[in-house]
Amino acid sequence: MLALFAIHSSNRFVHVTEVERGLACDCRCAECGEPVIARQGDVREHHFAHSSNAQPCASSYESDLHRFAKRVIVEAGGLAVSVNTAAARALGLGDDLGPCVLLTCPSIEEEAVVGNRRPDLLAATTTGVSVGIEVAYSSFCDLQKRRDYEDLCLPALEIDLQSFTPTAFNVGLVEHALLKDLACKSWLWPERLEAVELSPEPPADPPSVPAPQRHFLPEEIVEVRGRWISIKELPSGDIAIKVVRYDPDVVSVVRTVARQHSGQYRSAYFSWVIPRFRAKAARAQLRAIAAAV
Repeated sequence: MLALFAIHSSNRFVHVTEVERGLACDCRCAECGEPVIARQGDVREHHFAHSSNAQPCASSYESDLHRFAKRVIVEAGGLAVSVNTAAARALGLGDDLGPCVLLTCPSIEEEAVVGNRRPDLLAATTTGVSVGIEVAYSSFCDLQKRRDYEDLCLPALEIDLQSFTPTAFNVGLVEHALLKDLACKSWLWPERLEAVELSPEPPADPPSVPAPQRHFLPEEIVEVRGRWISIKELPSGDIAIKVVRYDPDVVSVVRTVARQHSGQYRSAYFSWVIPRFRAKAARAQLRAIAAAV
């Protein structure tokens, strides 16, 4: 197929409509590195051609679209996303938000490995939360990938670009879809919380006999590999443990300890709940791990 993308002398991955015509485009082939000409005539589809008139190098439009999309997001330093209760909590944004938010990401890595996943982009938000970003054209994330992100407790976003075929590619429209449009974006994890029934309102008059007051232990913080792990006692005597700031290795430590002590994961709060009869042992194990690291 015709080459629609090339590498500019500034090392940017560009579409043929973003550069000047002919050799003035100052680009080279993304596959072989040979100088290319931007052919922008009125008859054929605009494309890049080797300056030596060599046959075009084999390339994948889907891979090129991914590469272009990653460039746009990295250069913008963030994007608009829709938020629901689960996503807002996962992103550390609280509950009192509108339907969307501009997710500012001071750091964005391409193809970074997180556990057994390699998202197209791994972004770090201003709140210190890592977010996986997947760009989809013909291949979309399946249920197993969703579960992988859930196991990692890593918020992950998928952006649907299937409408931007080679003949329907428009730089401005693609940039709008990536950075501002919400309709083409969906959360892989956390998924939207199901509606829950509101609990009945408490009686107007207080009970004649005050309920007994329970004195809870204060929240304990242990540090493992530079990351904080919160250990909080619940009214039932159970404890909730979670990693305060995402780190895949520390998340794995918490998950292992929780499972050894009959813990159950609560996705709404991103924490593991350990039953009270195992709470003391789990707390001691986390302290020991923190002291040993």
